[in-house]
Amino acid sequence: MKKAFRLFLCTLMVLIATTACAFASYPRHLNGDDNFVLVDAHMGTGWYVDKSSLNVQMYNPPQYIIAVNVCAVNDADRGNTNISSVRTMRFFYNYDLRKMYIDRNTGSNDWRYLDPDGCWAETGISMPAGEEAFELAYGIKFYHLS
Repeated sequence: MKKAFRLFLCTLMVLIATTACAFASYPRHLNGDDNFVLVDAHMGTGWYVDKSSLNVQMYNPPQYIIAVNVCAVNDADRGNTNISSVRTMRFFYNYDLRKMYIDRNTGSNDWRYLDPDGCWAETGISMPAGEEAFELAYGIKFYHLS
């Protein structure tokens, strides 16, 4: 039993270290500019929130709408710093219900719920960008995820 536990613990440590190292290969700030913060990374692409684009469109506690530009950088893990695309992402938050939504077509109010327990395919890029936008605007994480 002790051997099985040790094996499990070693396997878990390797998985955690691999994940940490993979994310570490992406620069935290694009070109060293604190204005561009890494919020997600996957298969070589890094996504950066442009802090200067933050736009609080509705402040009506417990409801908020925030828009922010998110820049994609292909091969960011290999040192590329050229922005390949910029997308404005718009988020609706209900703080009392702890629910975050993304506007499917920015400006259309076609909201899709971002489940904090959802998989990367459902929440990747959007949820970390929404978390960063809320923290930039109000100084706290919305879902209080690390």
